[in-house]
Amino acid sequence: MVTSQTDRPSILSPWLRVGPLTIMMVIFFVAPIGIFFVYSFWTKEGWDIVRQWTFENYIYVLTSPVYTKLIFRSLGVGLRIAILSVIIVYPLAYTMVFKFEKYRDLILFLLAISLFSNYLVRIYAWRAILSSNGLVNWLLMSAGLADGPQPYLLYSQWGVILILLNVYLPFATLPIYSALLNLDRDVIAAAADLGASPLRVFAEVTLPLTMPGVIVSFVFIFLLTSGDFVTPVFVGGKEGMMIGNAVAEQFGALANWPLGSAMVFSTVLIIGLLLGLIFLVYRIVQNVINRKRYDLYR
Repeated sequence: MVTSQTDRPSILSPWLRVGPLTIMMVIFFVAPIGIFFVYSFWTKEGWDIVRQWTFENYIYVLTSPVYTKLIFRSLGVGLRIAILSVIIVYPLAYTMVFKFEKYRDLILFLLAISLFSNYLVRIYAWRAILSSNGLVNWLLMSAGLADGPQPYLLYSQWGVILILLNVYLPFATLPIYSALLNLDRDVIAAAADLGASPLRVFAEVTLPLTMPGVIVSFVFIFLLTSGDFVTPVFVGGKEGMMIGNAVAEQFGALANWPLGSAMVFSTVLIIGLLLGLIFLVYRIVQNVINRKRYDLYR
């Protein structure tokens, strides 16, 4: 059979397929980030941006007690929410995959519905629930656990954490659910046939094999919540403000784009270093555990 010239795959065909997507990514993602990265090295005098290259903005952000406190507070909030999300979501996803297979689609549908609700409406609903006359304070006082309304429920870090946890739990569910769903059941069955208890099967087979989904969920939620600035405005109060609020103020009311850009990239740098440290510790612990297992079964 003779293949015509037109039937032969062109060398350019893969590039033609990914070309439009690449162009869109460059225009709408890479280029804006690059522009603001350049802005971070400029300065502002009055209402004018001066194209004078300097590290002054980065030095100011990283040496300012106010901004460094906001950055590390944001990272602390993001870490707590990411850890809580994984702890809450993993049993839910595990139950969906292995226990309630008949209701799996229904649970996913209910999770999807929550994503369509308006973000601000959910925040205002939580404000009503956590307010002095809200449901939570009423339950605490009715149960005798509190003498009066608890101020730490609203306009505090815990209020921000609770609401962000509620908002982003569906996003945390999907990576872990997908990892568990794609898990090879034969491997689990083989471990059980070899005499491993259910707890040991989970600890040494299920959890390690689904760890990529856990990591994706953790990083995704950590990045989303660390940069949130809407929730702290409505429920954060003085102690709940985060670096996202300072960035929004610089780009908005103060119109200091160079300093705001420096805040963003300083935060990104610190987040990158923190995630790198977390992954390094994880790999070290994993290698130690694997070495002990090898010595045990050798």
